[in-house]
Amino acid sequence: MRKVLAILLPLLLLLTACGGTSTGKSAGAAEVLDTVTVSGGSDEEAPTVEFESPIDTSAAAARTVAEGEGDEIEEGQQIKVQLVALNAEDGEVLGETYSQGAPQVLPLDDTFKGQFPELYEVLIGTKVGAQVAFATPAPEAAEGAPENPKQVLVLKVISAEQPPPEPEVLSPEDVKKLDDEGQLPSFTFADDGSPEVTIPENDPSDDLVVNVIEEGDGEVVAETDSITANYTGWTYSDGEKFDSSFDRGEPATFPLSGVITGWTKGLAGQKVGSKVMLVIPEAWAYPGGEPAGTLVFYVEIVSKKAAE
Repeated sequence: MRKVLAILLPLLLLLTACGGTSTGKSAGAAEVLDTVTVSGGSDEEAPTVEFESPIDTSAAAARTVAEGEGDEIEEGQQIKVQLVALNAEDGEVLGETYSQGAPQVLPLDDTFKGQFPELYEVLIGTKVGAQVAFATPAPEAAEGAPENPKQVLVLKVISAEQPPPEPEVLSPEDVKKLDDEGQLPSFTFADDGSPEVTIPENDPSDDLVVNVIEEGDGEVVAETDSITANYTGWTYSDGEKFDSSFDRGEPATFPLSGVITGWTKGLAGQKVGSKVMLVIPEAWAYPGGEPAGTLVFYVEIVSKKAAE
């Protein structure tokens, strides 16, 4: 349930580089990427990336090294990308996303622009299908941890589109209407209290559904609180369970400000002791990540602790 942005952006720092002739846009110390080339590969298979090593990553650099043939990428869009990361010292492949299935989603927003200005500058105006080389200084390692390797990153843009509208929290009246019409998931419970879900055949709401199954009589939870809760989560599309504290035999504790947006917005304002169903649209769950799509959670709020 950790916020995807905190995981996704560091991952993207570790995964971008592509090559060919340097006919495209460039930014930063782009001359260090002059020897980067790619061959083979597809939208589903990682290319072979080669360059004269070592590459100096002391300053950020980005360069379009293989032109795309699709539409031009625009500010404010979200792009889907596949990524390869290589050791800048010897060219060894450190990781890639092609074998992981669905492309990663990058929002080309002000946050991305502020964190990766050189990469942002090159992506805007570049065409879908392009491959972009990116190098950046390695983040400092935590005290006592091994030094982070210097990296060259290879990114292929698979698609670019306007992001979906920001979800809202569905009103209690609309939630009741959906419930009365049988358009919300329902639960059955085993002897140990663990839930099983039944997903209706209709499409889920585009907004966050918060359905209080049983209201508790404890303190009201604030966004700044840490809570302890028992929960189970399923994907709406197929009803597959992907996480459950019930299966682990103990509730989980976490800051409500440090989880996915659907949890933060759905559980803030609830009372300790409440049992709540959340139907969370992808934009407030794990956009571009796993598990994908709309998610269903059953949550029992056990306790809370106010932030110090």
